Amino acid sequence: MTIPVTEWTNAQSIDDVLDRMEAIETSLPASDGVATFNRMYNQVTKLVRDAVSQHQFEAGEFLERLDVNFANLYFAAHQADLMGTEVPRAWAPLFLARARPHTVPIQFAFAGMNAHISHDLPFAVVTTCQEMGVIPREDSPEHVDYTETNRVLAEASETIKGWFITGVMARLDQATGPVDDAFEMFGIHAARSAAWGSAEMLWRLSDNPRLDELFRSGLSRSVEMANRGILL
Repeated sequence: MTIPVTEWTNAQSIDDVLDRMEAIETSLPASDGVATFNRMYNQVTKLVRDAVSQHQFEAGEFLERLDVNFANLYFAAHQADLMGTEVPRAWAPLFLARARPHTVPIQFAFAGMNAHISHDLPFAVVTTCQEMGVIPREDSPEHVDYTETNRVLAEASETIKGWFITGVMARLDQATGPVDDAFEMFGIHAARSAAWGSAEMLWRLSDNPRLDELFRSGLSRSVEMANRGILL
């Protein structure tokens, strides 16, 4: 029997994550802004699962746990919205604007990416490091494979972009060629790099509750404000 979305506990595996993304997709109209992000996220997660299962990474176990912990933060925001409780600030603009007219799908996708990468990813990295008994360092095998995951995102980019680019946007893409593609992927890579840096900061602040609280609050506010701009 399928467990209602409002009764979900944390996913335990990538297969759990994909099952829950499928359940979210079937529960929402295609025009819903959250559904747009969910569809894109589902595609990327499948590619990460395949890369891990094919042993393409040295720290594959770390990446798999990171993927699960990461997705659970998105699911928590989704459940909060369903249950009428407070949605995390970084996610609030997307959930509030999900049915707003004259908002193009790629705006919803970018807002979801920004909330999830810029805000959630640092916390997922810290949780995964705690579980695995490692320290988030740039010279670690975990960070090397974390960075290598950008290759998986690049593989997904053309498929995902094809969902959004039509009409005038398609002609613009043809005219600008690889320049806008490079800018697009650089944005994702830069955001993921910044997220790892934020994770290192959270790790260092773990024994200073006041500074930790200030950093978390500032991160939430900055991502919230950026998403308000993305969705204008």
